[in-house]
Amino acid sequence: MTRPGKDPRKNPQKNELAVVSGASSGIGAATARALAAMGYHVLAGVRTDSEADAVRGDGIEPVTLDITVSEHIEALARRIADDPERRVLRVLVNNAGIEINAPVEVLPLSLWREQFEVNLFGHIAVIQELLPFLRRSRGRVVNISSVGGVAALPVFGAYAGTKFALEAASDSLRREVSAHGVQVVVVQPGGVRTEMAARSGDISLGLAAEMSAEHQRLYGGLINATVSSNTAFLERAVPAAKAGATIARVATTPRPRARYTLGTDAAFIIPLARFLPARLMDGILAMSHRSRTSKPLPAPASESAGSPS
Repeated sequence: MTRPGKDPRKNPQKNELAVVSGASSGIGAATARALAAMGYHVLAGVRTDSEADAVRGDGIEPVTLDITVSEHIEALARRIADDPERRVLRVLVNNAGIEINAPVEVLPLSLWREQFEVNLFGHIAVIQELLPFLRRSRGRVVNISSVGGVAALPVFGAYAGTKFALEAASDSLRREVSAHGVQVVVVQPGGVRTEMAARSGDISLGLAAEMSAEHQRLYGGLINATVSSNTAFLERAVPAAKAGATIARVATTPRPRARYTLGTDAAFIIPLARFLPARLMDGILAMSHRSRTSKPLPAPASESAGSPS
């Protein structure tokens, strides 16, 4: 894992706000807690009252925030503008996301669009609304991408597509606002043990169960191999608390780099994807799946669909 420098602040700043979207669980909740421990007043985006109760704590104020709902984003902006203690917005962590994986040919267009609405357009909407606050404070945007934003694994086409797009938008934004004193940083996690990551395999298997017989023949083994590989890998993945602590340090380090990898897998795969010829990378990924493709496609454990988190 690439480590940012330690936060130099010995006395946490109580007059600053941080916004974390997708803060109900996993990476978002862990990041909110880590920033609150540094002294920020964190506006933690959640969707339900039960999620609000779960994340609420010292320095953490839950706010209703589905980033695909413009009224929620506008209400968040009003909350920042009308802050009773006149605190400035210093940090925006765009973390909300969903992951629904299936082969390009099989995944319905409605699910392609849903992932882009949450994983890309929702973040852009939040940035557009909150950027004026960050200009005033010379604050920072932290966009949570993925190893999938650099290396698109089979079956991950839609999810990776959203992350590739977020990477490009982040580059443009960074070059547009650096002269205004706003910093833009991308974090590229590999495997992290979260509810979303654990649920994605079941979602893939649920979609696979609805495929035609021909698509079962063409893609069943590949889907099984991908789900099996990811399930095994999650047992060794970075804990969410560790990921959140790293993101909080990235959000507060004085002179950040443009990008940080998170996890040994991301630190290994991303350079390979950037520098190896595409066909060689294809071969490496194919070999990693080959030992699992002969197994039958298991029945899904659940049929839950992803939602903004």
